[in-house]
Amino acid sequence: MIPDSAMAHEPELLDIAQAAAFLHVSRMSLRRWTNSGRLPCFRVGGRRERRFRRADLLALLERSDEPTRATQVLGHLCALYTSVAARERRAAAFLAEGLEAGGTCFLAAEPTVREGVLARVARDWPTARAGARSERLVVAQYARSPAAQLEYWEAGFANATRAGARELRVAGDVSGGRLGRRRSLGDVLVYERGYDALSRRFGVATLCLYDARRLSGVEASRVLQVHPDMLRHPAGSLVS
Repeated sequence: MIPDSAMAHEPELLDIAQAAAFLHVSRMSLRRWTNSGRLPCFRVGGRRERRFRRADLLALLERSDEPTRATQVLGHLCALYTSVAARERRAAAFLAEGLEAGGTCFLAAEPTVREGVLARVARDWPTARAGARSERLVVAQYARSPAAQLEYWEAGFANATRAGARELRVAGDVSGGRLGRRRSLGDVLVYERGYDALSRRFGVATLCLYDARRLSGVEASRVLQVHPDMLRHPAGSLVS
C-alpha cells in the first residue's frame, strides 16, 4: 500500500475506471488480472482502492508474444507498441497468417519499417515466405493526406477482391508513417473513422500500429476508441 501523499507525485497513476478505459476492457477484467498477479497495482486509502501505473499497463500489452489467430483478428484492431521489436513482431505475425491462409495482405509503413517486418516474416514464418515474395503482399507508404490514403485503400481492396482474394488484411504503422507525423491526432482519428467504414464494406481485417511512447494516456485511449473491435478481444492478446 502506498500513502496518499505519494499519489500527488505520480502523474501516471490511474484509477480503475481510467485503467479500464486505457486498455478498453472491463473493470472486472482488471480486478481478475490483479488478483491473479498478471497485472500489478497499488492499494490506496482506507478502502484499498486499486491504482495503476501507465507503465504497468503498457507492459501488459507488451508481454503478448502469442501469434494472433485468424478467428481473433477479424475487424479493425489497434496495436500499441513500445519498441521496434514489438512493432515488427506483431505486424509480421498478423501478415504471415493472412498469407498462409492464401489472403492478400497490405503493409503500409516507411521503408525501414517494412524491411524489418519482412525480415521478421522470413525468419519466424517460413511457411509464409513464398507469399511474402508474391503479389499477394502489397507494400506501400502512407499518403500525405487522409483523403488520398482512403482512395488508395479503396482501389487496392477493389482490385484484390476482383482478383479473387480469399481474405484481405492490412497492417499499418500509422503513427510512424507520413500520415501520423504530418497530421494532428484529431485528423488521424477522423481518418481512422473513415477507414473503419471502408474496411467493413470490403470485410478487411486490419491492425493499426501506434507508438505508445508518443501518446499520452488520454491520447492512447482516444486511439483505442476508434478501433471498436478491440472491445471484443482481451487486452494483451492482440497488442504488443
